[in-house]
Amino acid sequence: MKTRNPGSIAWLLLAVSATASLVAVEPSGFNPVKIEDLTWDDAQQDALSRTARMALKMENIEWNHAQSEHFVYHFVKRVTAEQVASEIETYYEAIKKDLRIDDDRWEIPAHIFIFENKAFWTTFISKTGVDPWSGGLTFGNDIYLPLLPGAKIFSKTTIPHELTHLILGRFLRGRPPVWLNEGVAEQQAYKHFVAHHKSKGLNLLMPTTIVSAAQYVPLTTLTAASDYPADPQKVHAFYTESLCLVQFLQETGSPADFLDFLQTLSGGAKFETALNRAYGVKYRTLEIFEQKFKEVAIAQTRIIRETGATQ
Repeated sequence: MKTRNPGSIAWLLLAVSATASLVAVEPSGFNPVKIEDLTWDDAQQDALSRTARMALKMENIEWNHAQSEHFVYHFVKRVTAEQVASEIETYYEAIKKDLRIDDDRWEIPAHIFIFENKAFWTTFISKTGVDPWSGGLTFGNDIYLPLLPGAKIFSKTTIPHELTHLILGRFLRGRPPVWLNEGVAEQQAYKHFVAHHKSKGLNLLMPTTIVSAAQYVPLTTLTAASDYPADPQKVHAFYTESLCLVQFLQETGSPADFLDFLQTLSGGAKFETALNRAYGVKYRTLEIFEQKFKEVAIAQTRIIRETGATQ
């Protein structure tokens, strides 16, 4: 649902190239995507969500509209929309493949709103009532992206993170709990960001992520949470442990095991029930599973394998 603002581990990517840095990544590395201009009318606007209609009615924003194969874009500058479309369509296919989603059952395109003005983004965030630290939002079938002046579109994990939320929402039966939704979004964002840029010759390493013993949240508490922590100081630990748990689950079993776990939990099952169904052969009880996970989580755990390759 939300991408965190700079300052969290999502933004601590390291470029280990003698001649290139993260800010030097060029959009040409993504597959070019053709977008077609749309003539916007009241009927199209009425079909949008309440939040989307609110965004399009904001004062002093001269929205333009275009469409690619899977998405409708709302933007001010066409060149920005073209660059975003190239990144979005590239990551969309990669994430679906990794999550074993073979085809699109949805015929209704998702909507992408691109904010290029900090004041407009701040106003929009305040109107939605979400946390001010949010660095990107996914509401239902809509993604809202802040691409502010001076920022490099292709130097952050915001787009693959929010796309993962959208894909989970469109293709899962049911709704994943908050920790799982954010953990999978973080894991997919890191994984495909690193993999893509490695294939283009830029070598990136993910930072080591540490969940300290003091910050560790028992799994019964973490997995039962229905919302984000009320204390902003605990948000980082929540995202970090959720990401570590998703990565641990993926490395514990096969891709089919994790998909089974993801679908079972999203269908309304308790964490222990989904764990037993997908991983019960290896972990007979929740206590045994947590003991092993905690040992890994509070150690210096590398989030993404050095290759960054999609398994």
